[in-house]
Amino acid sequence: MNAGTARDLFECVARFADRHSPQTLFARALLILVVPIVVLQALSAWWFYSQRGDNVTNRLAILLVRDLRVLIALRAQFPDDEHRAWIIRHAAQDLLLYVSFRKGIVRPFKEPEYFDIAAREVQGALEADLKRPFYIDNNVGGGQMLLEIQLADGDVMDVLVPHLRLTFGSSFAYVLAQVGLALVFLGLAIWFMRRELVPIEHLGVAADALGKGREVPDFAFSGGTREVRGAATAFHTMRIRLRRSIQQRTEMLAGVSHDLRTPLTRMKLSLAMLPDSPETKELADDVADMERMIEGYLAFARGEGDEDPAPVDLSELLEDVAAGARRDNADVEVSWQGDMNIELRAMAIKRCLTNLVSNALRYGTTVKLQAVRGRTSVEITIDDNGPGIPPEKYEDVFRPFFRLDESRNVDTGGVGLGLTIARDVARSHGGDVALAPSPLGGLRVMVRIPT
Repeated sequence: MNAGTARDLFECVARFADRHSPQTLFARALLILVVPIVVLQALSAWWFYSQRGDNVTNRLAILLVRDLRVLIALRAQFPDDEHRAWIIRHAAQDLLLYVSFRKGIVRPFKEPEYFDIAAREVQGALEADLKRPFYIDNNVGGGQMLLEIQLADGDVMDVLVPHLRLTFGSSFAYVLAQVGLALVFLGLAIWFMRRELVPIEHLGVAADALGKGREVPDFAFSGGTREVRGAATAFHTMRIRLRRSIQQRTEMLAGVSHDLRTPLTRMKLSLAMLPDSPETKELADDVADMERMIEGYLAFARGEGDEDPAPVDLSELLEDVAAGARRDNADVEVSWQGDMNIELRAMAIKRCLTNLVSNALRYGTTVKLQAVRGRTSVEITIDDNGPGIPPEKYEDVFRPFFRLDESRNVDTGGVGLGLTIARDVARSHGGDVALAPSPLGGLRVMVRIPT
C-alpha cells in the first residue's frame, strides 16, 4: 500500500467516524474516556481469568491430589477402623475434604455434561500424579465435587471436595469490584470534564450573542484551562475593540454630518438669492444630488446606532411597514407563520424592511411581504412584480452606490444604498440578505434573522 492509498483510507475512516460519532464536545470526550476504560477492563478480565486464574486453579488441583495421596497412604498404613475414623475426622477438619470408604469399584469415567475449568484441572492432575482409576462428578450440588478413587485393597474412597478448595475467590466479587471502580473513576472524569467544558459553553453563548448583535454581559473565567481562559480574554478584548470602533465611526459621522451640511446649506441659500437661469437650476440639482448622497451615506454608515436589542412582535412591525407604504396607495400584502416574538433592534429592522419595500414599489406595482418562523431563524421575503435583476448582478447590487442603469430608472432619486443598508442591518443581527427570482415575476429579497 503506497502513501496515497493509505492517506485516502485514513481520510475515509476519519469521515466515517466524524459522521457517526456524537456531535457535541462533551459526548465525544465522554466516548474517548469510556471506550478505553471498557476495552482495558475487558482485556484485564480476560488476562486475569485466562492466565492467572488457570494457573492458580492448576496449582490448587495439584495440591488437592497431593492431599489425596497422603490420605491414601494413611489408609494403606492404618487399615483398622479406629484409624479410619481418625483419617476421616482430620481430613474434614484440616484439609476440608469429606472422606468415606466403601467396598466396590469406581464407576467408569466419562466426560460429564457439566465440566468446568476446575474439574478439568483436577482430572489432569489425577491422571498425571495419582495413576489410579477414578471418577469425577461435578454436578452433586452444594458447591461440591465428588471424587471416587479406587484403592489397592478393593475399597473405594469417596471424597467430597468443596469448590472453595479449587477456586481463588468469588468471580462475581472481582467483576463487581472492577465495575464499581470503573464507574467511580468514570463519574469523577465526567465531573471534571463538565467543569472544563462549562467555560467553553459560556464562551459559545457569548460569541453567538455578539454575532446576533445582542448585548453580551461581562464575564470572567476563574476556572478552566489556560487555553480556555486565553480564548475568553481574547474574545473580551475583541468585543471592547468592536464597540470602540463602532463608537468612533458614529462620532466621526456626526462630525461629517455637521461639516458637510453647513456648506451645503450656505450653497442652497446662495442659489436661492440668485436669479433663475439654466445654470443656477443645474447647480441646484447638483446640490440636491449631493445632499441625497450624503444623507444616504450617513444612513448606511449610521446603521442601528445605539439601539439595544429587545423582544419585539415582528408581525406588528410588518404591519407598520405595510401601513406606511399603503399611505401612498401602494398594493402591499402581509402574512406570517409561526411565533413572531423575537429579540432584535426594532428601528433598524423597520428601516431595513422599509427600504426594501420602497425599493420594490419603486419598480413594481404589487408587493408581497411574508415572514416564516423556522427552528433557528425567521425568514422575511419581499416579492415584487417589477422587472427584476439579472442573476449575475445579485451580488453587485449590494455594493454601496452601485446602480443598475439598464434595468432601473435613473430618475427615481435613489443613490444605490437601499440593499446595502438592508444587508448591513441584517448582518448586524447575525443574519443576511439574499436575492432570487420572485414568483410574481420580479425580484425576491430574502432577509434571514437568527432567533
